[in-house]
Amino acid sequence: MPTSAHYGHRARLGLIVPPNNTVTESEWAAAVPEGVTVHALRFRLNPLARSPQELDLLRAGLRDACALLAEAEIHALAFACTAPSAVSPRADMEALMSQAGAGLPAATAAAAVVDALNALSARRVVLVSPFSAAVTQHEADFLAREGLQVLAQHSLGHGTWRPGVKLAIHRIPPAQVCEDVLALAHHEADAIVLSGTSLVTFPVLQELEARAGRPVVSSNQALLWSTLRRAGVHDALALGRLFLA
Repeated sequence: MPTSAHYGHRARLGLIVPPNNTVTESEWAAAVPEGVTVHALRFRLNPLARSPQELDLLRAGLRDACALLAEAEIHALAFACTAPSAVSPRADMEALMSQAGAGLPAATAAAAVVDALNALSARRVVLVSPFSAAVTQHEADFLAREGLQVLAQHSLGHGTWRPGVKLAIHRIPPAQVCEDVLALAHHEADAIVLSGTSLVTFPVLQELEARAGRPVVSSNQALLWSTLRRAGVHDALALGRLFLA
């Protein structure tokens, strides 16, 4: 039987990230409970995957990535990219990942955000995204298709990933994220959504919840919550109200 001397004796999480994402691994590694390890793999993806051809490329890449991670004897798969995974029905991409990954449970960032909002009984949301207005609208449309009402949305104006293009989303100060959120008309919302897995949010989640007076759901937080639950880990982490739901 595994003991505390074994890395990942409680759970090993298989994480799929875009080439330039350094935030999800860092936030997860700092937050996972004792006995849980994170094992990441990078793969190239289409920025939005909206056309059938783009979706086919994305699905092929995901299949390969999940099959490789499954060889590490992990317990759950996670796709850490919000905009490309904002595809309805939200469970379809997770089912594809599970099938490619030897039947392992799987979660995507976009689906995890919706699942987290459902767990918090939040139907009306404010959406803050680091991306362009067009990508932010793409995500707002996805949330609407999944039965949520987006009362307001705010874009920080950064582009999505493209080969050879360096993004600076990970350099956005968490304090700026707080102030941008609080400047929005959020008082009618049930929850605030912080999209983008390259956006640093873990250091300010609890502060932002306290100041806003309502739950805050970020892509990395929701995906970690969803993946841990799928791996059978139900610890209450200090990452906002979601981990108490």
